[in-house]
Amino acid sequence: MPDYRKHTQAAVQVAAGLALNVFPAIFIAVYARIAPIDSQGFLALSLTVGVYIAQLFNAFIVEGRLATPDADHDLCLPWWVVVFAIASAAPLILGPPVASHAVLMISSTGVMSGLLMSRTIGVVSGRWQLEALAATVLIVAGGLALVLAQHHNTHSVRVLAVGAILAVLSRTWPRTQVGGWGMPPDLRRSSWVTGETAVVGIPQPAITSIVLGTIGPAASVAFRVISTVSGALEPILSYGRYRLLAHGHRGELKIFAALFFLGLIAVAAAAFGGFGSLIFGPAWTYVGAAALLLAFGWKVLMLVSTVPFAALRKAGETALVFWIRSASTVIYLILSIGFLLIWHSNTAVFAAFVVAEAITAIVYHLAAVKGAPEYSVDFAFAGRSRGGDDND
Repeated sequence: MPDYRKHTQAAVQVAAGLALNVFPAIFIAVYARIAPIDSQGFLALSLTVGVYIAQLFNAFIVEGRLATPDADHDLCLPWWVVVFAIASAAPLILGPPVASHAVLMISSTGVMSGLLMSRTIGVVSGRWQLEALAATVLIVAGGLALVLAQHHNTHSVRVLAVGAILAVLSRTWPRTQVGGWGMPPDLRRSSWVTGETAVVGIPQPAITSIVLGTIGPAASVAFRVISTVSGALEPILSYGRYRLLAHGHRGELKIFAALFFLGLIAVAAAAFGGFGSLIFGPAWTYVGAAALLLAFGWKVLMLVSTVPFAALRKAGETALVFWIRSASTVIYLILSIGFLLIWHSNTAVFAAFVVAEAITAIVYHLAAVKGAPEYSVDFAFAGRSRGGDDND
């Protein structure tokens, strides 16, 4: 395949991945215009928990298969995920626009599970045309929902939910042999992958709930908005992570890094250039510039740690990765909760995230040098050469 076509597909996949954030971002933006602050605060928590549970499903079904050597990667979306997403979205479509707390939690979980898993399978399978179609549907629905919310139209949430379901359905085909329940071939390995995802993902819902309980719903909304804006870079990180898992860093890393920094510049320019206020409306008034800058720095460090992480996972070191991620989670929780209780601000939380991710990146690098041969050859060679020269 010519390089220009490979680059085009990468750009389309990442752009389509950015649409994954449309549902939570527009959901928050809509509620900022039509719902009381208490409902906005609980929605922020619901979306965080929903994304967390979706990541667990995704880890067990998709990432566990990718971490299994010689497993069939010709995936399609399991039917039960489609049913779960549709059933979860139904109360948003058929019920009142300002839903109950229970509906918000269930709907966020089901819809995000469908969106995340269908998106991940699209990246792994390389079906970039379907990804572009799904992204277009979701973006158009999100834009229409936002316009309706600005006029306090009660159909805004319904339009957003319908768009999310159409995006999931558009990725349901073509069906492959690895369909049906989509169970991974190695349950033990998938359990390790799911366990590490559960451990590493817990800080976000834990911190969101603590922010909601200690500082209040406005701070909780701000934390979610900042996480959503900086999370616009997550599709690039996810795309790069899955490409590194499937193909290794050679031939992939330069494209990955270039896409990430282009995305970082674009997202930062949009956020500080007035687009954040345009989209999130009243919710943007709670966002601090320092906290947002720290969130961007946190994502840069996640780029750094992704490379040795993927190298270890690809080398089959699932147990080692689990223990590293477990230790990282403990560091995240201790620092972020400590910083939050001392300074009572979102800025302190994101500062803690930066420190914790820096420590994590160093640990991953040291482990990959020892446990991932391909990574060791490319990233430890210079150090060994200098050592050899010194000995000479």
